[in-house]
Amino acid sequence: MTAAFGASAWVEEQFKIAECNDFADFLYNTGVAKHKTALNSQEHKSSIMDAMMVSISSELWNGREYNFIAQYIEAKLLAANPFLRTNTQNLRNAKGYVMGHSGEVENKHGLHALAAAQAYGQTVGLEFKPARLKGIMLNYNERVGNAFSAMHRIMTC
Repeated sequence: MTAAFGASAWVEEQFKIAECNDFADFLYNTGVAKHKTALNSQEHKSSIMDAMMVSISSELWNGREYNFIAQYIEAKLLAANPFLRTNTQNLRNAKGYVMGHSGEVENKHGLHALAAAQAYGQTVGLEFKPARLKGIMLNYNERVGNAFSAMHRIMTC
């Protein structure tokens, strides 16, 4: 998709957004950095469960995100790159990722992640706590919302 927008330089320093980097750090710390406790310890099991709950949050957020973007993606792509009008294959490829993840796809990923977290809890003797999931989901939504808000602010200056 970055090629369709002519945006291959998106990784350059000038395009970095602090809130997005903060969100990326949060994901890294949740998914990787905090798994340094002893295997089979309660802390290790809990950190894995927390990471799985972040995955549930992510998939459910993504479903809404892709469904929202899907309704605008073709017009945005054509506005950014009018040559896509004459090359339907490139247009299809450019919008394929968003369209492939819209609908119920991400919601099913979220349900699968939920089932996996519950199965993990049963396997390692760790209670699955819906209230804990709620707190993690709210925390995730706030963090990802801050990142999206910052992107919107910068893109609409």
